[in-house]
Amino acid sequence: MSESALTERIARLERTARRDRVFALGALALALATAQAPASTPLVVRDAAGNTATLSATGLVVRDVTRTIRSDIGIDKDRYPSLDLYDSSGAIREAMYLLSDRPVLRQFDRAGKRRAEMFLASDTQNGEFVIRDASDVIRAAAFIGDKGLPETSFYGSDGKARAYLTTDDVSPYLVMKDNAGTSRIVMGGYASGRIGMDVRNAAGTAVWSKP
Repeated sequence: MSESALTERIARLERTARRDRVFALGALALALATAQAPASTPLVVRDAAGNTATLSATGLVVRDVTRTIRSDIGIDKDRYPSLDLYDSSGAIREAMYLLSDRPVLRQFDRAGKRRAEMFLASDTQNGEFVIRDASDVIRAAAFIGDKGLPETSFYGSDGKARAYLTTDDVSPYLVMKDNAGTSRIVMGGYASGRIGMDVRNAAGTAVWSKP
């Protein structure tokens, strides 16, 4: 190899080495800048009327012209995906969650008390619907029971079941209970296949039956 060719080759290798060092330093600087950069700020969109939508890493919040939150969708403080809807005063009125393994739809009164819920049972995955009073006590429910039968139940203010209506493939039946949980009136199909009614005492013993 001639001296001039060798000199040119060395110069070319030096240029390549400098370029590689520049690329490496640039990549290192970019990595450091990215690692130290703060989290991005939420993105706010505003319309002509003054309503706003704020997009962040955890969800989307929509506010009306008074800055009152009207809807909020995203990941809540308990790390569950949720959708919350608010009235004009900012009180939550409806919410939909995915709580652990079951979806839940809740409706709230103006005081923020949950008054109606629809969800899937964790064990059976059957649908259930419950109505609560202002004290957060279940007063009525519709669901598929342990025996796979559709059931409507009614509860006292103490949360104890007082009556339920259900049916199998033969006949429907109605059961009414006292505050001790004893069935006092039973109407429906007997094991014999007859349809009738029992009236029972506090011990649960039938004192009148027809037929």
